[in-house]
Amino acid sequence: MGTYSRLFIPVLLLILIVSAVRYHILFNAETNAAATSYQYEARQLNLYLANTVLPQAVRTGDAASVQQALRGALPLNRNLDLLRWHTAHTQIEVRPGEADDTAPARVPDWFARLTGIAPIHSRMTVSLPGGEDGTLEARYAPQLPQLQVWQAVRQQALLSAVNIMIVFSMLGLLLLVYRRLLARLTQAIVRLRSGDFTVRMASGVTPETGQLSLAFNGMVDEVGEMLASLQASQRRLGEQLDETVHMQQALQKMSWQNYNDVLTGLPNRAALAARFEQELFLARERQRLLAVCLFDLDHFQQINDRFGAEAGDDILRQVAARLQDFAGQVHYVARLGGDEFVILLCGQASIATIEHNVTTLMRALNEPYVCDQQALDMTSSVGIAVYAGKEFNTESLLRHADHAVYQAKLTGRNQYHFFDTNLDEEVRTHHNQRTEVRHALINNELRLYYQPKVNMRTGVVVGMEALLRWQHARRGVLSPAQFLPLVEQTDLIIDIGEWVLRQALWQIRRWSAAGQHWVVSVNIAARHFQRPDFVPRLKAILDEFPGVRPNMLELEILESSALHDLEHVRRIIRACQALGITFALDDFGTGYSSMSYLKRLPADIVKIDQSFVRNMLNDPDDLHLVRAVIGLARSFSLTVIAEGVESVEHGARLLELGCDLAQGYGIAHPMPAETVLDWAGSFVPAPQWQAALHHSDGQLQA
Repeated sequence: MGTYSRLFIPVLLLILIVSAVRYHILFNAETNAAATSYQYEARQLNLYLANTVLPQAVRTGDAASVQQALRGALPLNRNLDLLRWHTAHTQIEVRPGEADDTAPARVPDWFARLTGIAPIHSRMTVSLPGGEDGTLEARYAPQLPQLQVWQAVRQQALLSAVNIMIVFSMLGLLLLVYRRLLARLTQAIVRLRSGDFTVRMASGVTPETGQLSLAFNGMVDEVGEMLASLQASQRRLGEQLDETVHMQQALQKMSWQNYNDVLTGLPNRAALAARFEQELFLARERQRLLAVCLFDLDHFQQINDRFGAEAGDDILRQVAARLQDFAGQVHYVARLGGDEFVILLCGQASIATIEHNVTTLMRALNEPYVCDQQALDMTSSVGIAVYAGKEFNTESLLRHADHAVYQAKLTGRNQYHFFDTNLDEEVRTHHNQRTEVRHALINNELRLYYQPKVNMRTGVVVGMEALLRWQHARRGVLSPAQFLPLVEQTDLIIDIGEWVLRQALWQIRRWSAAGQHWVVSVNIAARHFQRPDFVPRLKAILDEFPGVRPNMLELEILESSALHDLEHVRRIIRACQALGITFALDDFGTGYSSMSYLKRLPADIVKIDQSFVRNMLNDPDDLHLVRAVIGLARSFSLTVIAEGVESVEHGARLLELGCDLAQGYGIAHPMPAETVLDWAGSFVPAPQWQAALHHSDGQLQA
């Protein structure tokens, strides 16, 4: 038993003594009160029996009436155990069990004996009219008064136990606090003796512990200051020496970083410029060709997105090592930044030699790379500008190579392209225009307009189509036809497509909060839709908006975009439908539509191309085509919606043909999101549509 534990013994003994005295007094008081009440109630019932039951027995002498009177007296005293009436010829006994099945809880036998409350037995005798005597006996059991004393004592015992536990808990907590304080003090002293002058004690929770901590910490501060003053001179001498060494190393590092790429160790743009001028001079002097080859890795951003920036940096280092191995001491390689590398093929005899070297180098770069412990295939596009003694400077040659690599990417990637002077101006113009579109995306100049889709039969707005616009600073609002063709064959169309998806999902969430649960359709470009990672990227975008259900999003693809790889498109549509997203075939009828093709492609919705809907009132061929598409959609249990509804008459004719869903300028022009709710609140379907419905129903009945 520890020293602190012994402190509990005298406290416990004192509590036990006080409790013994207290419970002795409590026990006597409760016992006396219960016994007095028990005896009083017995006397009262005896008086009642003498005044009621006995006169009735003398008067009537009927056993049944006497027994009934005895039973009526049982509820008057819960301590009553037995009532007996007997004469020379009759004996009647009544017990409480006969009238009440409930019995009071019993107390322990030792406690019953301790109370000293004994049973009460009374006897009353009367003379009957026949000359014989009748006796009424009453017996009272003390279980209830004993139970009353037991419950009072037990309740007080429980309260006392709780109080004792609280006292001992508080005492134990207090002792624990001081034991921890002593332990912390001991530990701090040990650390101080071992030379750790940073040790400090916490302030603690009591004034005493706070004063102790303050005194100890002050002592440590004074000792630490004394030691610091002794070590200061020695440290200053060491710092002066280290500063000299570090300055020399910093100068060397700055000099190296000025001309080398930190990530790959290759020369950077500044070093390339100096070497470039030297190689231009040698090419002129020796009348040899100098090829400027600009390498750009294909889809390198996907590496960063999939494996992370560190894996991307590792790939760049592997590319740099392969370029360096090829260059050796003959050629010169540098990194411009990002995933762009330049190699100067020096002293080339002919264009054929340049092509051979570039092909060899691309073959080496196309070998699998090790990324995240797995082999990864990667290709590169190469732009080549050749210096043949003409008046070109280094900046012009680099720009020509940049235009050439851009052309190589446009024509399919994983190939090289020589700069063509005749195409320079055209390529530069398109490049600048694409750059302007990219800046529009970055600078948040793109907008989404929404065109409503309505059910003309019910007059309900069923959804919206998201349409892209460019809020140009000088040219105003531009339609997608004015800028999307510039980027639809580049990866920029993918960035724009993902931006549109996020904006549409954000708007769905806002409309849902306003009580309008509209399905919003988004057009997906073929290049974006056919990417291998389209479904995982789409799921990641959906996960950014957990409050939006996937079935609130509808994707539209052009019919012609599915023709290149029908099975691949089918798999993508199935995977998206598994997420809950619906699919619509846009501009249906303009491609190579057939029943077999529609059967193999699991779309949910068919959109009739607006060119047929717009002219169906005047062109019988277009009308027949619209009717055929509606019938074809019904055959495959597909939803059909008509675009290009420019008038009320178009809508009425479509209703007669069995097409209920429509959109077009005759219903509403595309509008900014902030005006949609007002438009929807004031939308009223045309009366001619109801007339068309009655006419159509009449024809069906006929």
